[in-house]
Amino acid sequence: MRYVETSGKTVDDAITAALLQLGLPSEQVEIEILQESSKGVLGIFGAKEAKIRATAKVISVEEELFGDAKPVAEEKKPEKKPAAAPVKKEAPVKKEVPVKKEAPAKKEAPVKKETPVKKPETTYVMDTLVEDRLAAARAKAEEEAKAAQAPKEPVEYTEDAKTAEAAAIEFLIPVLKKMGIEAQITGSMEEADVLKLDIEGEGLGVIIGKRGNTLDSLQYLTALVANKKTENHIKIKLDAENYREKRKQTLEKLAINLAKKVKKTNRRVALEPMNPYERRIIHSVLQSFHGVETHSEGEEPFRKVVISPVKGSYNRHR
Repeated sequence: MRYVETSGKTVDDAITAALLQLGLPSEQVEIEILQESSKGVLGIFGAKEAKIRATAKVISVEEELFGDAKPVAEEKKPEKKPAAAPVKKEAPVKKEVPVKKEAPAKKEAPVKKETPVKKPETTYVMDTLVEDRLAAARAKAEEEAKAAQAPKEPVEYTEDAKTAEAAAIEFLIPVLKKMGIEAQITGSMEEADVLKLDIEGEGLGVIIGKRGNTLDSLQYLTALVANKKTENHIKIKLDAENYREKRKQTLEKLAINLAKKVKKTNRRVALEPMNPYERRIIHSVLQSFHGVETHSEGEEPFRKVVISPVKGSYNRHR
């Protein structure tokens, strides 16, 4: 069972940081408050941050796929009434004088047995809009899978890209050696002005750092060095152990889960500070999400994304 311990100025800040690390929504995490925050004397001396422990719950596949859907209440099975026994025909009572026969009692019709009602299976509330979105999502996923498998035409190196790559590798190799890492660097062009440098080797966790902070800093320095001799600016994308793609998938999943929470609680949620690349991922994945909107607040390097409910929107599944 996974768990993390985080801290923040308030308990909410610590919980948000824990959700980001686990990549899970709040309903799939158990929160234990280890220490409440305190402002201390005059808000300076003896101030303490809030500390919490967040433990990931184990959920089933049904809960993960239909966590927001509500099961339709089962119909109550009607109670089976016992059939009334037919009334026996009474023998006529004989009278001495005069002898008259009593009218025989009418025979009651037998009660029809009710056919037992089958217990309805539990279903989930899904409107046509949800079905349409699921169909569109599947079609889009299939197209993306085909596009990913199709061989991509390589982007040709420009003279500026060649110059930038040579300068970047010349800068990175000695830096990595001083960090105790023997690595190889492979370059490729993702776009006409985007040069991707993949670092391959062992023990690369040290150059990635917590949430990629070390890798981002190294990328910034490499870009400064690589563009010293180029006429046109070349963007440098530094990666190790496919961290960038894994981080993107984690942020996309987290953004969807937090957007659902915002719609459910009708309260805004602020994420932890992120670099411009990661903020663009959050904005992009929630751009077409119904009922929420996103914007960035703060100054670099503490700028963060805020997810807010849209006024006047109604809650529905997406």
